[in-house]
Amino acid sequence: MPSLRNRAGRASLIQRLQKLTPTAQPQWGTFNAPRMICHLGDTLAMALGDLPTKSVGKKAFHHFPLKHLFLYVLPMSKGLPTAPELLSSPPSTFEADRQRAVELIERLAAAPHRLGAEHPFFGPLTNEEWNHLQGKHIYHHLRQFGL
Repeated sequence: MPSLRNRAGRASLIQRLQKLTPTAQPQWGTFNAPRMICHLGDTLAMALGDLPTKSVGKKAFHHFPLKHLFLYVLPMSKGLPTAPELLSSPPSTFEADRQRAVELIERLAAAPHRLGAEHPFFGPLTNEEWNHLQGKHIYHHLRQFGL
């Protein structure tokens, strides 16, 4: 699960996203493919600071070692809770929503190396942390659909 800053890894994730069809069935979870694409767009918008979310995490997860463990070591679990704001965008057309996600991936990958937006669970993240977490998140949802 490479960081979105890694050009080859980013290209691979985007290529896999392009293989997703609107009728693809998930192997687990409740998202259908159009809803999952909207969710990815929302989480990327959050990472860029375009979609604010309310804090829900305990401050212990804002610091090393817990934050590091969840961001870099542990795999993303199935069925993790998600902030309501990250389920708020209604699907448009599948292709438009996929294009939005791809454009946001590229924007996040190009974001300056500095402190980025606040995550609802992990608190403030650097853009490096955001790029890693979003790569991991996209990879997780692609696996959900067998990609």
